[in-house]
Amino acid sequence: MENALLLCVFMSHWHFLNALFTVDVPQPQYIVEYGSNVTMECRFRVNGQLKLHDLSVIWEKKEEHTKEVYKLHKGKENFNNQHSSYAGRVKLFKDKLQFGQSMLQVTNVKPTDAGTYLCLIGYEGADYKTITLQVKAPYRNITKRTVIVQRTAVHNEWELTCQSKGYPKAEIIWHNGEHQDFSDKANTSYETGTDQLYSVTSVLKTNTSINETFHCIFWNKEFKENTSAILIIPGNPPNQHCGGRRDLGWQEPTARSARCCSGIPTAGSSQPGSLR
Repeated sequence: MENALLLCVFMSHWHFLNALFTVDVPQPQYIVEYGSNVTMECRFRVNGQLKLHDLSVIWEKKEEHTKEVYKLHKGKENFNNQHSSYAGRVKLFKDKLQFGQSMLQVTNVKPTDAGTYLCLIGYEGADYKTITLQVKAPYRNITKRTVIVQRTAVHNEWELTCQSKGYPKAEIIWHNGEHQDFSDKANTSYETGTDQLYSVTSVLKTNTSINETFHCIFWNKEFKENTSAILIIPGNPPNQHCGGRRDLGWQEPTARSARCCSGIPTAGSSQPGSLR
């Protein structure tokens, strides 16, 4: 409630306050990987030596119900209204305040941390600015499997599977070595766990000849990044049976970046990259 009233004061006296005191952000957007740390910063003017007992700093996350992330009121930290999801994960570098820097560190970043943050400063006036935080977890490790589901005189029916885990939700693209798109023939499922990451399984059934190459690509549209795996139909399938199928088993996780070729991403280097 106190923060809401403070924000109302900001808005009702915006032009007056803004003329006297301003808050700036050197970096309005941050993109960080899941599980890492991020330090967001806003700046304010300090004339001479900082009077800490006159300074109030509030960091909030804008949602339907605003979450208080951190509060320094009149020079003293106050965690009474801090949202539980940030407990033990945030730190304000108080030694930077004397330079007019409000630097907030959030550790072990989660997908739920993504969103818009407000940095509110009260010191010889009042002002605030917003910062956007985006979180990603690249689909680096792709587990793949190749299974014969039916034999014929000319072709075998194969079931190709790719699995991976990441964030945000990825689109799965399938194509063969001739860049023919098979994506609409695949069955892709998504599950989320307590870590909010997506567990993605994509299965493609196809009648094909031996030594054919297929690519499964995990395309992250939001960040324009992708990783891919290559599945090769073997010339001499083993005689292992799995539920009536000839199963080549789960193969070692692999991840390759892909580039756009004729509008369809293809396999490229060994590190995640962007479509060009």
